[in-house]
Amino acid sequence: MRPPLSSLESLRTVHILDCDILTEIFSVCVVLDSLEDSSTLDTRRAPWVLGQVCHMWRQIALSSPLLWVYIKIRNAGSQSNEAYMLFLLDLHISRSKSCNLNVDIHCGIGFQRCPLILLKLISTSSRWNVLAINIPLSSYTSLSALAGRLRVDSLQMLHIHSPHRNKQQAMHDFGQLMDVIRIFKFCYNLRHLSLHDIPFPRDIFQLPWSEIQHFSSRSLSTLTDNWTSFRTLLGLRNLTFCLLECRLSANCQKTPLLTLPVLHSMTLISTNDDVGVGDGREVVQMLSWLTLPSLKCLRLHHKLQEESEACLIHELTQLVSRSRCATKELLLHLSPPLSGTSIASITSNVPNSELLRQIQTSPLCSGISGPAFCPVTGCQR
Repeated sequence: MRPPLSSLESLRTVHILDCDILTEIFSVCVVLDSLEDSSTLDTRRAPWVLGQVCHMWRQIALSSPLLWVYIKIRNAGSQSNEAYMLFLLDLHISRSKSCNLNVDIHCGIGFQRCPLILLKLISTSSRWNVLAINIPLSSYTSLSALAGRLRVDSLQMLHIHSPHRNKQQAMHDFGQLMDVIRIFKFCYNLRHLSLHDIPFPRDIFQLPWSEIQHFSSRSLSTLTDNWTSFRTLLGLRNLTFCLLECRLSANCQKTPLLTLPVLHSMTLISTNDDVGVGDGREVVQMLSWLTLPSLKCLRLHHKLQEESEACLIHELTQLVSRSRCATKELLLHLSPPLSGTSIASITSNVPNSELLRQIQTSPLCSGISGPAFCPVTGCQR
C-alpha cells in the first residue's frame, strides 16, 4: 500500500492537470460553495479564492466567465462597507462577460428604498436566466418603482420565497399591498416557478401564469393550504410538472374538478399544521379535486393512518378512472407501506389494465420532503 502523498507531491500532481480539467473542478467548487448561506461577494469563497492560489489558477478563473454567473446577495443595504461591496459586485459582473446570470437575492429585513447594490444588480436584469428572491412582501413596493429598469425577458426560472414564519405578520404585509406586484408581468419566457410560504400568489403577483410548465409550492407554516394551492393551479394549462405540499383545507366549499390537460408528472407531499408529515388526508383531498388526462408519473409522500388507507385507494382509482390517463409509474413513499391487498385493490379497480404498469411502495424516509431549489443550476435537487 502506497503511503499518502506529501503536500509538495500533491501540489505537483495538481499542476499536471490541464486547464479544461481544472475548470471543471473549479465549477464544482463554485456549486458547493453556493450551497452555503453566504454572499458570493465573500472573497474567501469560490470563485474568488481560486484565483489566489497561483498565477495559473488565477488565469483560469479570470478566463472562465461561467464561474462568475452565479450572484448571491445577502441582506442588501445592511452592510457598513457598501462601497466595497459595490466594487466587488461590479468586478464580479464584469468577469461574467455576457453570460446569462443566476441571481439569488435574500433580505430578511424589509427596505423602503432600494439599496444601491440591488440597483447595480438590476442593471444586469436583461441577462437574468434564474432568479431566486427572498424578501418581505412590503419590499416589493420599492422594486415596483424600478419596473422600468427591469428587463426580465430572458428569465426562465423564478423562485419566490417569503421570509415570514408568522402567518399574522405575512397577512399584515399582504394587507398593506396597495396593488398587485407587476414586476414579473412581462417574463414571457418564464417556464419554471417555485413558491415558498407565499399566501394567495394569484392575488399578489401578476405573472404569465398560462406559460408556466414546471410549478412547485412549499410551505413551512400554515400560510398555504390545499385551497390556496388549488386556486394557484387554475389556468395553468401548459403545466407539465407539479410539486405541491398539501395541507388539509377545512373551510373550503364544494370544489369543482380541475383539469390540467398536459400535466404528466405530479408529486404530492402531505404536511400537517405542526410542520410535520401529515396522515394522508391532505393528499386524498387534493387528489379528489383533480383530473389529469396526461398523467404519466404520480408520487405520493406521507405517513399512512389505517383509517385513511381506504380513502387513498378510492381516490387513486377514481383519479385514474376519470382521467383516463396512461399512467406508467406510481411511486408511493408511505409509512407504513401499503399492504399487498391494497395494491391488488388499486390494480383490480382500474378500468384499463394498461393504465398502471408499475407500482412501487417504500417506507417514508427522513428528508423525503421533496426536491430543494438550487439557484446555481436553477433546478430542483
